[in-house]
Amino acid sequence: MLFAYREVPNTTTGVSPFRLLYGREARGPLAILKSSWAGEIHLPTNISQSAADYLQEMKIKMEKAAESASLTAAQKQKSYGDYFNKRSSINNFSIGEQVVLLIPDSSNKIYARWTGPGEIIQHHPPHSYKVKLPDGTVRHVHVNKIRKYHPRALAVGVIFEDDHEFGEIHPTPNLLRSTSERVLHETDLNHLKETEREQVLAILLKRRTLFTSDVKIAK
Repeated sequence: MLFAYREVPNTTTGVSPFRLLYGREARGPLAILKSSWAGEIHLPTNISQSAADYLQEMKIKMEKAAESASLTAAQKQKSYGDYFNKRSSINNFSIGEQVVLLIPDSSNKIYARWTGPGEIIQHHPPHSYKVKLPDGTVRHVHVNKIRKYHPRALAVGVIFEDDHEFGEIHPTPNLLRSTSERVLHETDLNHLKETEREQVLAILLKRRTLFTSDVKIAK
């Protein structure tokens, strides 16, 4: 098979790899058989078997070699899988559980990122799962590339004024608000009468969010 690849002209270069290396065309079994069938050469009559018998025998040998290679490859793949699974973490996920997956990035083959959350839809014992992603695609993933998804907590505690179960509760002081109130109280309003100062200060405190910390005369 390898010799056949070397003597066949390449589609891109137009010449065979053998000719590029040695500067001449190869005379392999296929070339000799082609020349014999085309009548360009005559095979000797004292050969032990015909071309058809030779090809049939070669076919049988190649089938046996392919079968042996398939069995060996299956055994090796099983041993590789067993060795890999020995180092895999023991994570068990339930059907319907949300997880994130470590998958290759489409923009960079050597970079992977966590994607999700996905949903476990099927377990393939002992070390893989089928996960459905938000876009609807389903991936068959090894357990080493799966992690449990922990959603962010969005709950907010609400405390009612009449609730005395936890005793007196002191709210977090609003420093910005206290600072603005202090600045407003310290604003110089001496050019106004006392009643006018009280009215202006009441308006400033009521609408303090509309004023800057430094109160000035409007232009």
